[in-house]
Amino acid sequence: MRGLLCCALVVAPALPTSPAAAGVHSGATRIAVYAFSQSDVDGEDPQVYQLAPDINIRAIGKWSTSGDEAADYNFGQIGRYHRKGVTFIGGGTASVIFPQDFATPEIFDDMATRDADNVPVPHAEIGIEGAHRGNIFNPKYRDYVLGWAKIQIDGGADGIFFDEVISGFGGGQKYGFNGNEGFDDYAIADFNRYLLKKYPAFTAADWKSRFGMTDDNLVRRDVPPGDLRRNFNYRTYLRAHGWNLNPLTSANPLAAEWGDVTDNRMHAGDTSFTGTYLRRYWKQMVDETRAYAMRTAHRQILITSNGLFPYVDFNSVGMYPFNPDEQTPDFRGADYVPVTGGHLNGAKSLQANYRYLKDKSAEIAGDVPVVVFIDWPNDMMTNYLNLPLSEKQDYWRIFGAEAYANGIFPAFHLKDTLNPPAEQYGMLGFLQTYSQFYKDHRALFLDNATATQAVRVGAGNVSASLLVQRGTRARTLHLVNHNYDQAIAPQTGFTVEADLPSCPGRVTMISPDFAGAKMPASSCRHGRLTVTVDRLDYYDVLLFK
Repeated sequence: MRGLLCCALVVAPALPTSPAAAGVHSGATRIAVYAFSQSDVDGEDPQVYQLAPDINIRAIGKWSTSGDEAADYNFGQIGRYHRKGVTFIGGGTASVIFPQDFATPEIFDDMATRDADNVPVPHAEIGIEGAHRGNIFNPKYRDYVLGWAKIQIDGGADGIFFDEVISGFGGGQKYGFNGNEGFDDYAIADFNRYLLKKYPAFTAADWKSRFGMTDDNLVRRDVPPGDLRRNFNYRTYLRAHGWNLNPLTSANPLAAEWGDVTDNRMHAGDTSFTGTYLRRYWKQMVDETRAYAMRTAHRQILITSNGLFPYVDFNSVGMYPFNPDEQTPDFRGADYVPVTGGHLNGAKSLQANYRYLKDKSAEIAGDVPVVVFIDWPNDMMTNYLNLPLSEKQDYWRIFGAEAYANGIFPAFHLKDTLNPPAEQYGMLGFLQTYSQFYKDHRALFLDNATATQAVRVGAGNVSASLLVQRGTRARTLHLVNHNYDQAIAPQTGFTVEADLPSCPGRVTMISPDFAGAKMPASSCRHGRLTVTVDRLDYYDVLLFK
Protein backbone atom coordinates (compact mmCIF):
# COMPACT_ATOMS: atom_id res chain seq x y z
CA MET A 1 0.00 0.00 0.00
CA ARG A 2 0.96 3.60 -0.18
CA GLY A 3 2.43 5.31 2.78
CA LEU A 4 0.34 7.97 4.47
CA LEU A 5 1.07 11.50 5.53
CA CYS A 6 1.88 12.11 9.18
CA CYS A 7 -1.64 13.21 10.03
CA ALA A 8 -3.11 10.11 8.38
CA LEU A 9 -1.05 7.74 10.49
CA VAL A 10 -3.33 8.47 13.39
CA VAL A 11 -6.65 7.77 11.74
CA ALA A 12 -6.14 5.82 8.51
CA PRO A 13 -5.53 2.06 8.36
CA ALA A 14 -2.11 1.30 9.81
CA LEU A 15 0.50 0.55 7.18
CA PRO A 16 3.80 -1.30 7.41
CA THR A 17 6.98 0.73 7.29
CA SER A 18 8.86 -1.42 4.80
CA PRO A 19 7.81 -2.75 1.41
CA ALA A 20 7.37 -6.40 0.59
CA ALA A 21 10.20 -8.15 -1.22
CA ALA A 22 8.76 -7.34 -4.65
CA GLY A 23 8.53 -3.65 -3.78
CA VAL A 24 4.81 -3.84 -3.09
CA HIS A 25 3.36 -2.12 -0.03
CA SER A 26 1.87 -5.10 1.81
CA GLY A 27 -0.46 -2.96 3.95
CA ALA A 28 -3.02 -2.99 1.14
CA THR A 29 -4.21 -6.27 2.60
CA ARG A 30 -5.62 -4.31 5.58
CA ILE A 31 -8.27 -2.47 3.58
CA ALA A 32 -11.78 -3.93 3.65
CA VAL A 33 -14.12 -1.18 2.45
CA TYR A 34 -13.42 0.38 -0.95
CA ALA A 35 -15.26 3.19 -2.68
CA PHE A 36 -15.18 4.84 -6.07
CA SER A 37 -15.76 8.57 -6.34
CA GLN A 38 -13.90 10.47 -9.04
CA SER A 39 -13.81 14.23 -9.39
CA ASP A 40 -11.86 16.54 -11.64
CA VAL A 41 -8.49 17.48 -10.18
CA ASP A 42 -9.90 20.68 -8.68
CA GLY A 43 -13.05 18.99 -7.39
CA GLU A 44 -14.10 17.26 -4.18
CA ASP A 45 -16.88 14.88 -3.18
CA PRO A 46 -18.32 15.38 0.35
CA GLN A 47 -20.05 11.99 0.01
CA VAL A 48 -16.69 10.35 0.72
CA TYR A 49 -16.63 11.85 4.21
CA GLN A 50 -20.14 10.59 4.88
CA LEU A 51 -19.45 7.06 3.66
CA ALA A 52 -15.94 7.04 5.19
CA PRO A 53 -14.61 3.98 3.38
CA ASP A 54 -11.09 2.78 4.05
CA ILE A 55 -10.04 4.02 0.62
CA ASN A 56 -11.25 5.89 -2.45
CA ILE A 57 -9.51 4.13 -5.31
CA ARG A 58 -9.47 7.09 -7.76
CA ALA A 59 -10.45 10.31 -6.08
CA ILE A 60 -9.31 12.54 -8.95
CA GLY A 61 -8.52 12.04 -12.62
CA LYS A 62 -5.88 13.95 -14.54
CA TRP A 63 -7.21 14.56 -18.07
CA SER A 64 -5.66 16.53 -20.92
CA THR A 65 -4.06 19.71 -19.55
CA SER A 66 -6.16 19.65 -16.37
CA GLY A 67 -3.61 18.43 -13.86
CA ASP A 68 -0.38 19.47 -15.56
CA GLU A 69 0.32 22.07 -12.84
CA ALA A 70 0.19 21.83 -9.06
CA ALA A 71 -2.09 24.88 -9.02
CA ASP A 72 -4.74 22.86 -10.89
CA TYR A 73 -5.39 20.66 -7.86
CA ASN A 74 -7.47 20.79 -4.69
CA PHE A 75 -4.91 19.10 -2.45
CA GLY A 76 -6.52 20.54 0.68
CA GLN A 77 -9.05 17.71 0.56
CA ILE A 78 -6.38 15.13 1.37
CA GLY A 79 -6.23 16.34 4.97
CA ARG A 80 -10.02 16.05 5.15
CA TYR A 81 -9.77 12.49 3.82
CA HIS A 82 -7.24 11.58 6.48
CA ARG A 83 -9.25 13.08 9.31
CA LYS A 84 -12.04 10.68 8.26
CA GLY A 85 -9.61 7.76 8.07
CA VAL A 86 -9.89 7.52 4.28
CA THR A 87 -6.94 6.80 2.01
CA PHE A 88 -6.70 9.15 -0.98
CA ILE A 89 -5.68 7.62 -4.31
CA GLY A 90 -5.00 10.13 -7.07
CA GLY A 91 -4.86 9.18 -10.70
CA GLY A 92 -5.31 10.03 -14.31
CA THR A 93 -5.22 8.71 -17.83
CA ALA A 94 -1.96 7.04 -18.78
CA SER A 95 -2.82 6.86 -22.48
CA VAL A 96 -5.39 9.40 -23.77
CA ILE A 97 -3.79 12.54 -25.21
CA PHE A 98 -4.85 15.54 -27.29
CA PRO A 99 -2.90 17.95 -29.52
CA GLN A 100 -3.43 20.81 -27.06
CA ASP A 101 -1.65 18.83 -24.34
CA PHE A 102 1.75 19.60 -25.85
CA ALA A 103 3.64 22.75 -26.79
CA THR A 104 4.05 21.93 -30.49
CA PRO A 105 2.48 19.62 -33.08
CA GLU A 106 5.86 17.94 -33.46
CA ILE A 107 5.92 16.92 -29.81
CA PHE A 108 2.36 15.62 -30.01
CA ASP A 109 3.18 13.58 -33.15
CA ASP A 110 6.14 12.06 -31.35
CA MET A 111 3.98 11.11 -28.36
CA ALA A 112 1.04 9.62 -30.29
CA THR A 113 0.73 5.97 -31.27
CA ARG A 114 1.05 5.08 -34.95
CA ASP A 115 -0.25 2.45 -37.31
CA ALA A 116 1.80 0.18 -39.56
CA ASP A 117 1.98 2.96 -42.16
CA ASN A 118 3.52 5.27 -39.53
CA VAL A 119 0.36 7.41 -39.38
CA PRO A 120 -0.95 8.65 -35.99
CA VAL A 121 -3.97 6.62 -34.90
CA PRO A 122 -7.14 8.61 -34.10
CA HIS A 123 -9.48 7.46 -31.37
CA ALA A 124 -12.86 8.90 -32.28
CA GLU A 125 -14.54 6.22 -30.15
CA ILE A 126 -13.40 8.15 -27.05
CA GLY A 127 -15.95 10.75 -28.12
CA ILE A 128 -13.78 13.86 -27.90
CA GLU A 129 -12.30 15.50 -30.96
CA GLY A 130 -8.55 15.06 -31.36
CA ALA A 131 -8.21 12.10 -29.00
CA HIS A 132 -5.22 9.84 -29.56
CA ARG A 133 -3.30 7.36 -27.42
CA GLY A 134 0.15 8.03 -26.03
CA ASN A 135 3.06 5.80 -26.98
CA ILE A 136 4.28 3.98 -23.88
CA PHE A 137 7.43 2.86 -25.73
CA ASN A 138 8.53 6.48 -25.99
CA PRO A 139 10.63 7.40 -22.92
CA LYS A 140 9.52 11.02 -23.20
CA TYR A 141 5.89 9.94 -23.00
CA ARG A 142 6.57 7.82 -19.93
CA ASP A 143 8.21 10.87 -18.34
CA TYR A 144 5.11 12.91 -19.25
CA VAL A 145 2.84 10.45 -17.43
CA LEU A 146 5.10 10.29 -14.41
CA GLY A 147 5.19 14.09 -14.38
CA TRP A 148 1.57 14.44 -13.28
CA ALA A 149 1.90 11.48 -10.90
CA LYS A 150 4.79 13.23 -9.15
CA ILE A 151 2.72 16.42 -8.81
CA GLN A 152 0.04 14.39 -7.03
CA ILE A 153 2.63 12.76 -4.76
CA ASP A 154 4.05 16.19 -3.92
CA GLY A 155 0.50 17.24 -3.05
CA GLY A 156 0.14 14.42 -0.54
CA ALA A 157 -1.71 11.68 -2.42
CA ASP A 158 -1.43 8.29 -0.75
CA GLY A 159 -1.25 6.50 -4.07
CA ILE A 160 -1.71 6.69 -7.82
CA PHE A 161 -4.22 5.01 -10.14
CA PHE A 162 -2.70 4.79 -13.64
CA ASP A 163 -5.68 4.35 -15.95
CA GLU A 164 -5.53 2.41 -19.25
CA VAL A 165 -1.76 2.00 -19.24
CA ILE A 166 -1.52 -0.28 -22.27
CA SER A 167 -4.52 0.88 -24.30
CA GLY A 168 -2.48 2.14 -27.24
CA PHE A 169 -2.48 -1.08 -29.24
CA GLY A 170 -6.12 -1.70 -30.18
CA GLY A 171 -6.13 0.25 -33.44
CA GLY A 172 -9.26 2.19 -32.64
CA GLN A 173 -12.55 2.40 -34.43
CA LYS A 174 -11.00 3.46 -37.76
CA TYR A 175 -9.20 0.11 -37.98
CA GLY A 176 -11.98 -2.03 -36.57
CA PHE A 177 -9.95 -2.57 -33.40
CA ASN A 178 -7.71 -5.02 -35.26
CA GLY A 179 -4.52 -4.18 -33.39
CA ASN A 180 -3.08 -1.83 -36.03
CA GLU A 181 -1.41 0.46 -33.51
CA GLY A 182 1.87 0.87 -31.67
CA PHE A 183 4.16 0.63 -34.71
CA ASP A 184 6.22 3.76 -34.07
CA ASP A 185 10.00 4.05 -34.34
CA TYR A 186 10.52 3.47 -30.60
CA ALA A 187 8.60 0.19 -30.65
CA ILE A 188 10.18 -0.98 -33.91
CA ALA A 189 13.67 -0.41 -32.44
CA ASP A 190 12.71 -2.40 -29.34
CA PHE A 191 11.30 -5.14 -31.55
CA ASN A 192 14.75 -5.48 -33.12
CA ARG A 193 16.29 -5.77 -29.66
CA TYR A 194 13.76 -8.44 -28.76
CA LEU A 195 14.40 -10.50 -31.90
CA LEU A 196 18.17 -10.25 -31.50
CA LYS A 197 17.97 -11.48 -27.92
CA LYS A 198 15.49 -14.27 -28.66
CA TYR A 199 17.42 -15.60 -31.67
CA PRO A 200 21.08 -14.93 -30.82
CA ALA A 201 22.48 -17.46 -33.31
CA PHE A 202 20.34 -16.58 -36.31
CA THR A 203 22.13 -15.89 -39.56
CA ALA A 204 20.84 -13.89 -42.50
CA ALA A 205 19.65 -17.14 -44.04
CA ASP A 206 17.75 -18.00 -40.85
CA TRP A 207 15.93 -14.66 -40.80
CA LYS A 208 14.93 -15.09 -44.43
CA SER A 209 13.82 -18.72 -44.18
CA ARG A 210 12.00 -18.37 -40.85
CA PHE A 211 10.25 -15.03 -41.36
CA GLY A 212 10.46 -14.21 -45.06
CA MET A 213 12.79 -11.24 -44.61
CA THR A 214 14.71 -9.94 -47.62
CA ASP A 215 18.35 -8.96 -48.11
CA ASP A 216 17.51 -5.27 -48.04
CA ASN A 217 15.51 -5.53 -44.79
CA LEU A 218 17.16 -7.94 -42.37
CA VAL A 219 17.74 -7.99 -38.63
CA ARG A 220 21.42 -7.10 -38.18
CA ARG A 221 23.75 -7.31 -35.20
CA ASP A 222 26.32 -4.93 -36.64
CA VAL A 223 23.89 -1.98 -36.80
CA PRO A 224 22.20 -0.22 -33.85
CA PRO A 225 18.65 -1.58 -33.36
CA GLY A 226 17.19 1.91 -33.65
CA ASP A 227 18.78 2.61 -37.03
CA LEU A 228 15.65 1.74 -39.00
CA ARG A 229 17.19 2.78 -42.30
CA ARG A 230 19.95 0.15 -42.16
CA ASN A 231 18.54 -2.34 -39.66
CA PHE A 232 15.26 -4.24 -39.87
CA ASN A 233 12.20 -2.01 -40.24
CA TYR A 234 9.08 -3.94 -39.34
CA ARG A 235 6.79 -1.40 -40.99
CA THR A 236 8.64 -1.83 -44.30
CA TYR A 237 8.28 -5.59 -43.91
CA LEU A 238 4.53 -5.30 -43.30
CA ARG A 239 3.98 -3.06 -46.32
CA ALA A 240 6.04 -5.32 -48.57
CA HIS A 241 3.85 -8.30 -47.67
CA GLY A 242 0.56 -6.38 -47.81
CA TRP A 243 -0.09 -6.76 -44.07
CA ASN A 244 0.15 -3.08 -43.15
CA LEU A 245 -3.63 -2.78 -42.80
CA ASN A 246 -3.89 -5.91 -40.66
CA PRO A 247 -0.51 -6.56 -39.00
CA LEU A 248 -1.81 -9.29 -36.69
CA THR A 249 -3.06 -11.50 -39.51
CA SER A 250 -2.22 -15.17 -39.08
CA ALA A 251 -0.49 -15.04 -42.46
CA ASN A 252 2.22 -12.87 -40.88
CA PRO A 253 4.94 -15.10 -39.33
CA LEU A 254 6.11 -12.22 -37.14
CA ALA A 255 2.65 -11.50 -35.71
CA ALA A 256 3.09 -14.04 -32.92
CA GLU A 257 6.53 -12.62 -32.13
CA TRP A 258 5.06 -9.11 -31.91
CA GLY A 259 2.11 -10.27 -29.80
CA ASP A 260 -1.53 -9.26 -29.42
CA VAL A 261 -2.06 -6.89 -26.51
CA THR A 262 -5.11 -7.53 -24.32
CA ASP A 263 -6.35 -4.17 -23.11
CA ASN A 264 -6.03 -3.71 -19.34
CA ARG A 265 -4.63 -7.20 -18.88
CA MET A 266 -0.89 -7.87 -18.59
CA HIS A 267 -0.87 -11.65 -18.59
CA ALA A 268 2.00 -13.33 -16.76
CA GLY A 269 2.60 -15.92 -19.45
CA ASP A 270 2.84 -13.46 -22.35
CA THR A 271 6.45 -13.66 -23.57
CA SER A 272 5.81 -11.96 -26.91
CA PHE A 273 7.61 -8.72 -27.72
CA THR A 274 4.76 -6.47 -26.60
CA GLY A 275 4.11 -8.56 -23.50
CA THR A 276 7.78 -8.53 -22.51
CA TYR A 277 8.50 -4.86 -23.16
CA LEU A 278 5.21 -3.51 -21.82
CA ARG A 279 5.87 -5.38 -18.60
CA ARG A 280 9.39 -3.93 -18.51
CA TYR A 281 8.26 -0.34 -19.06
CA TRP A 282 5.37 -0.65 -16.62
CA LYS A 283 7.77 -1.88 -13.94
CA GLN A 284 10.10 1.04 -14.65
CA MET A 285 7.20 3.46 -14.21
CA VAL A 286 6.06 1.82 -10.97
CA ASP A 287 9.60 1.67 -9.58
CA GLU A 288 10.28 5.30 -10.43
CA THR A 289 6.99 6.42 -8.86
CA ARG A 290 7.73 4.54 -5.65
CA ALA A 291 11.33 5.78 -5.56
CA TYR A 292 10.23 9.37 -6.09
CA ALA A 293 7.81 9.21 -3.15
CA MET A 294 10.47 7.69 -0.92
CA ARG A 295 13.17 10.11 -2.05
CA THR A 296 11.13 13.31 -1.82
CA ALA A 297 8.53 12.58 0.86
CA HIS A 298 10.13 9.64 2.70
CA ARG A 299 7.01 7.55 2.44
CA GLN A 300 5.55 4.66 0.56
CA ILE A 301 2.60 4.94 -1.75
CA LEU A 302 0.02 2.62 -3.24
CA ILE A 303 0.03 1.85 -6.95
CA THR A 304 -2.91 0.45 -8.90
CA SER A 305 -4.21 0.45 -12.46
CA ASN A 306 -7.34 -0.39 -14.39
CA GLY A 307 -7.34 -4.15 -14.90
CA LEU A 308 -4.91 -6.89 -13.93
CA PHE A 309 -1.29 -5.77 -13.69
CA PRO A 310 1.88 -6.89 -11.94
CA TYR A 311 3.86 -4.77 -9.46
CA VAL A 312 0.72 -3.16 -7.99
CA ASP A 313 -0.47 -3.00 -4.40
CA PHE A 314 -4.00 -3.90 -5.41
CA ASN A 315 -5.69 -4.52 -8.74
CA SER A 316 -8.67 -2.31 -9.63
CA VAL A 317 -10.77 -4.00 -12.30
CA GLY A 318 -13.11 -1.76 -14.22
CA MET A 319 -16.32 -3.53 -15.20
CA TYR A 320 -17.20 -2.63 -18.78
CA PRO A 321 -18.58 -4.41 -21.88
CA PHE A 322 -16.27 -6.12 -24.36
CA ASN A 323 -14.01 -7.22 -21.53
CA PRO A 324 -11.76 -10.29 -21.96
CA ASP A 325 -13.03 -12.15 -18.90
CA GLU A 326 -15.57 -14.48 -20.49
CA GLN A 327 -15.96 -15.97 -23.96
CA THR A 328 -19.32 -14.91 -25.40
CA PRO A 329 -20.68 -15.04 -28.96
CA ASP A 330 -21.07 -11.25 -29.08
CA PHE A 331 -17.58 -10.64 -27.62
CA ARG A 332 -19.04 -8.55 -24.80
CA GLY A 333 -17.37 -10.70 -22.17
CA ALA A 334 -18.54 -11.11 -18.58
CA ASP A 335 -21.83 -9.38 -17.76
CA TYR A 336 -20.84 -7.72 -14.49
CA VAL A 337 -24.02 -5.64 -14.18
CA PRO A 338 -26.68 -8.13 -15.28
CA VAL A 339 -29.90 -6.44 -16.33
CA THR A 340 -32.86 -7.90 -18.21
CA GLY A 341 -35.70 -5.74 -19.50
CA GLY A 342 -34.56 -2.79 -17.43
CA HIS A 343 -34.53 -4.80 -14.19
CA LEU A 344 -31.71 -6.33 -12.20
CA ASN A 345 -31.07 -9.96 -13.07
CA GLY A 346 -30.31 -11.00 -9.53
CA ALA A 347 -30.82 -14.64 -10.44
CA LYS A 348 -27.46 -14.60 -12.19
CA SER A 349 -24.35 -15.44 -10.18
CA LEU A 350 -20.99 -13.74 -10.73
CA GLN A 351 -19.11 -16.23 -8.56
CA ALA A 352 -17.25 -17.82 -11.47
CA ASN A 353 -16.35 -14.39 -12.90
CA TYR A 354 -15.08 -13.08 -9.57
CA ARG A 355 -13.03 -16.20 -8.97
CA TYR A 356 -11.56 -15.90 -12.45
CA LEU A 357 -10.44 -12.34 -11.70
CA LYS A 358 -8.95 -13.35 -8.37
CA ASP A 359 -7.10 -16.33 -9.85
CA LYS A 360 -5.79 -14.33 -12.81
CA SER A 361 -4.68 -11.54 -10.52
CA ALA A 362 -2.78 -14.04 -8.39
CA GLU A 363 -0.99 -15.33 -11.50
CA ILE A 364 -0.11 -11.81 -12.62
CA ALA A 365 0.47 -9.88 -9.39
CA GLY A 366 0.65 -12.38 -6.55
CA ASP A 367 -1.49 -12.16 -3.45
CA VAL A 368 -2.66 -8.56 -3.74
CA PRO A 369 -6.28 -7.51 -3.17
CA VAL A 370 -8.64 -7.32 -6.15
CA VAL A 371 -11.36 -4.66 -6.24
CA VAL A 372 -14.04 -4.29 -8.91
CA PHE A 373 -15.74 -1.01 -9.84
CA ILE A 374 -18.41 -0.06 -12.37
CA ASP A 375 -16.50 1.72 -15.11
CA TRP A 376 -17.93 4.40 -17.36
CA PRO A 377 -19.03 5.70 -19.84
CA ASN A 378 -20.60 2.45 -21.00
CA ASP A 379 -23.88 0.60 -20.82
CA MET A 380 -23.01 -1.25 -17.60
CA MET A 381 -22.97 2.06 -15.76
CA THR A 382 -26.06 3.23 -17.67
CA ASN A 383 -27.91 0.01 -16.80
CA TYR A 384 -27.02 0.38 -13.14
CA LEU A 385 -28.11 4.02 -12.99
CA ASN A 386 -31.40 3.24 -14.76
CA LEU A 387 -32.43 0.57 -12.26
CA PRO A 388 -35.23 1.37 -9.80
CA LEU A 389 -33.80 2.52 -6.47
CA SER A 390 -34.61 -0.74 -4.69
CA GLU A 391 -32.82 -2.71 -7.41
CA LYS A 392 -29.75 -0.46 -7.25
CA GLN A 393 -29.60 -1.37 -3.58
CA ASP A 394 -30.10 -5.02 -4.41
CA TYR A 395 -27.16 -4.87 -6.82
CA TRP A 396 -24.85 -4.29 -3.85
CA ARG A 397 -26.74 -6.67 -1.55
CA ILE A 398 -26.28 -9.46 -4.10
CA PHE A 399 -23.25 -8.77 -6.29
CA GLY A 400 -21.32 -6.63 -3.82
CA ALA A 401 -21.83 -9.38 -1.26
CA GLU A 402 -20.85 -12.03 -3.79
CA ALA A 403 -17.56 -10.21 -4.37
CA TYR A 404 -16.79 -10.34 -0.64
CA ALA A 405 -17.96 -13.96 -0.59
CA ASN A 406 -15.30 -14.89 -3.11
CA GLY A 407 -12.38 -13.02 -1.63
CA ILE A 408 -12.47 -9.81 -3.67
CA PHE A 409 -13.91 -6.37 -2.95
CA PRO A 410 -16.59 -4.17 -4.51
CA ALA A 411 -15.91 -0.45 -4.76
CA PHE A 412 -19.14 1.17 -3.60
CA HIS A 413 -20.07 3.69 -6.27
CA LEU A 414 -20.48 7.30 -5.18
CA LYS A 415 -19.69 9.42 -8.22
CA ASP A 416 -18.02 9.63 -11.60
CA THR A 417 -17.35 12.68 -13.74
CA LEU A 418 -20.43 12.38 -15.99
CA ASN A 419 -23.35 11.16 -13.87
CA PRO A 420 -25.18 12.39 -10.75
CA PRO A 421 -23.70 11.53 -7.35
CA ALA A 422 -25.26 8.71 -5.34
CA GLU A 423 -27.04 11.03 -2.91
CA GLN A 424 -29.06 12.57 -5.77
CA TYR A 425 -30.72 9.26 -6.58
CA GLY A 426 -31.14 8.15 -2.97
CA MET A 427 -28.23 5.72 -2.61
CA LEU A 428 -25.85 7.42 -0.19
CA GLY A 429 -27.79 6.59 2.97
CA PHE A 430 -28.13 2.97 1.93
CA LEU A 431 -24.41 2.65 1.16
CA GLN A 432 -23.55 4.17 4.55
CA THR A 433 -25.74 1.66 6.37
CA TYR A 434 -24.83 -1.33 4.22
CA SER A 435 -21.06 -0.80 4.26
CA GLN A 436 -21.08 -0.59 8.06
CA PHE A 437 -21.42 -4.37 8.25
CA TYR A 438 -18.12 -4.80 6.42
CA LYS A 439 -16.45 -2.17 8.61
CA ASP A 440 -17.69 -3.92 11.75
CA HIS A 441 -16.41 -7.30 10.56
CA ARG A 442 -13.44 -6.14 8.48
CA ALA A 443 -11.05 -8.74 9.87
CA LEU A 444 -13.16 -11.53 8.37
CA PHE A 445 -12.86 -10.20 4.83
CA LEU A 446 -9.13 -9.59 4.62
CA ASP A 447 -6.61 -11.74 2.75
CA ASN A 448 -8.91 -14.64 1.93
CA ALA A 449 -8.45 -17.40 -0.62
CA THR A 450 -10.98 -19.93 -1.87
CA ALA A 451 -10.69 -23.17 0.08
CA THR A 452 -10.52 -26.49 -1.74
CA GLN A 453 -13.07 -28.31 0.40
CA ALA A 454 -16.47 -29.07 -1.10
CA VAL A 455 -19.66 -27.21 -0.13
CA ARG A 456 -23.16 -28.56 -0.75
CA VAL A 457 -26.32 -26.46 -0.44
CA GLY A 458 -29.77 -27.98 -0.01
CA ALA A 459 -31.51 -25.15 -1.86
CA GLY A 460 -31.42 -23.86 -5.41
CA ASN A 461 -30.30 -20.42 -6.54
CA VAL A 462 -27.71 -20.09 -3.78
CA SER A 463 -24.01 -19.56 -4.48
CA ALA A 464 -21.78 -20.87 -1.72
CA SER A 465 -18.10 -20.38 -1.12
CA LEU A 466 -15.69 -21.51 1.56
CA LEU A 467 -12.86 -19.07 2.21
CA VAL A 468 -9.65 -19.62 4.15
CA GLN A 469 -7.71 -16.70 5.54
CA ARG A 470 -3.99 -16.64 4.96
CA GLY A 471 -2.02 -16.55 8.18
CA THR A 472 -4.84 -17.38 10.57
CA ARG A 473 -6.15 -20.27 8.43
CA ALA A 474 -9.62 -19.33 9.70
CA ARG A 475 -12.46 -20.54 7.49
CA THR A 476 -15.74 -18.79 6.71
CA LEU A 477 -18.64 -20.11 4.65
CA HIS A 478 -20.55 -17.58 2.55
CA LEU A 479 -24.07 -17.94 1.13
CA VAL A 480 -25.55 -15.55 -1.46
CA ASN A 481 -29.20 -15.83 -2.43
CA HIS A 482 -30.02 -15.53 -6.15
CA ASN A 483 -33.70 -16.37 -5.78
CA TYR A 484 -34.65 -13.07 -7.35
CA ASP A 485 -37.22 -11.50 -9.65
CA GLN A 486 -37.34 -7.71 -9.15
CA ALA A 487 -37.08 -8.47 -5.45
CA ILE A 488 -35.40 -11.08 -3.31
CA ALA A 489 -37.36 -14.17 -2.30
CA PRO A 490 -35.93 -15.40 1.02
CA GLN A 491 -35.13 -19.09 1.36
CA THR A 492 -35.83 -20.96 4.58
CA GLY A 493 -35.15 -24.24 6.30
CA PHE A 494 -32.35 -25.71 4.19
CA THR A 495 -29.04 -27.32 5.04
CA VAL A 496 -25.50 -26.55 4.04
CA GLU A 497 -22.73 -29.15 4.19
CA ALA A 498 -19.02 -28.43 4.13
CA ASP A 499 -15.94 -30.61 4.41
CA LEU A 500 -13.51 -29.07 6.89
CA PRO A 501 -10.07 -30.13 8.15
CA SER A 502 -11.64 -30.60 11.59
CA CYS A 503 -14.97 -30.01 13.29
CA PRO A 504 -15.48 -26.54 14.74
CA GLY A 505 -16.45 -26.10 18.36
CA ARG A 506 -19.07 -23.51 17.48
CA VAL A 507 -20.86 -22.17 14.41
CA THR A 508 -22.06 -18.56 14.31
CA MET A 509 -24.01 -16.78 11.57
CA ILE A 510 -23.74 -13.06 10.78
CA SER A 511 -25.23 -11.01 7.99
CA PRO A 512 -25.79 -7.44 6.80
CA ASP A 513 -29.47 -8.46 6.69
CA PHE A 514 -29.95 -8.80 10.47
CA ALA A 515 -28.43 -7.37 13.62
CA GLY A 516 -26.15 -9.31 15.91
CA ALA A 517 -25.36 -12.98 15.44
CA LYS A 518 -27.27 -16.24 15.33
CA MET A 519 -26.32 -19.73 16.50
CA PRO A 520 -27.73 -22.04 13.80
CA ALA A 521 -28.30 -25.73 14.48
CA SER A 522 -25.33 -27.78 13.33
CA SER A 523 -23.71 -31.16 13.56
CA CYS A 524 -20.27 -32.39 12.59
CA ARG A 525 -18.53 -35.73 12.32
CA HIS A 526 -14.99 -36.33 11.01
CA GLY A 527 -14.87 -32.81 9.59
CA ARG A 528 -18.14 -33.08 7.67
CA LEU A 529 -20.21 -30.17 8.91
CA THR A 530 -23.97 -29.77 8.43
CA VAL A 531 -25.65 -26.48 9.26
CA THR A 532 -29.37 -25.73 9.13
CA VAL A 533 -30.07 -22.25 7.77
CA ASP A 534 -33.38 -20.99 9.12
CA ARG A 535 -33.57 -18.05 6.69
CA LEU A 536 -31.39 -16.58 3.96
CA ASP A 537 -32.40 -13.16 2.69
CA TYR A 538 -29.45 -11.86 0.65
CA TYR A 539 -26.19 -12.88 2.30
CA ASP A 540 -25.14 -14.96 5.30
CA VAL A 541 -21.66 -15.69 6.63
CA LEU A 542 -20.99 -18.75 8.79
CA LEU A 543 -18.10 -18.40 11.24
CA PHE A 544 -16.32 -21.42 12.73
CA LYS A 545 -14.62 -21.34 16.13
